[in-house]
Amino acid sequence: MCLNALAHDREIVVYATASVEADVMSVLRQFADAYASRDKGRLLGLFCSDRDAVVLGSGCDERNVGSAAIWGQVRRDWEQTDTLRMRFGWRSVSTMGQVAWLATDCYLYVQAGYRKAEVPLRITAVMIQNHLGWQIAQLHYSSPISVGSEADTCVE
Repeated sequence: MCLNALAHDREIVVYATASVEADVMSVLRQFADAYASRDKGRLLGLFCSDRDAVVLGSGCDERNVGSAAIWGQVRRDWEQTDTLRMRFGWRSVSTMGQVAWLATDCYLYVQAGYRKAEVPLRITAVMIQNHLGWQIAQLHYSSPISVGSEADTCVE
């Protein structure tokens, strides 16, 4: 059942208010800032402390569950690059109670030695609100396949 229909039937609003959207996007921007400045403590502090906090990437081995695994992925990203900066575009933020979920377009500027690229990404995240504010419970990023790409986007 569509969440909008569920929300309508039970009179629960799922679209985030402007204030909640700003708070949730602030956490994502703080993540981007900590990632760019390579601030381990600030970055990991944005995640909920559950052993179940998850970060998924595009690579086959980029399934990270728990803060130790998340830190391992981030450390590897930092070791392989000189510069990493994110900027966000379109976004959609919804909420139900103390849970928010978002989707956003992102552009990741990467520099490694003399190589530079701006990689388009799609990010989805789930955040929970607790006494510390909004924290990331799940984060998934992937790069969309270009239209006209020869890659098959369907599983047969």
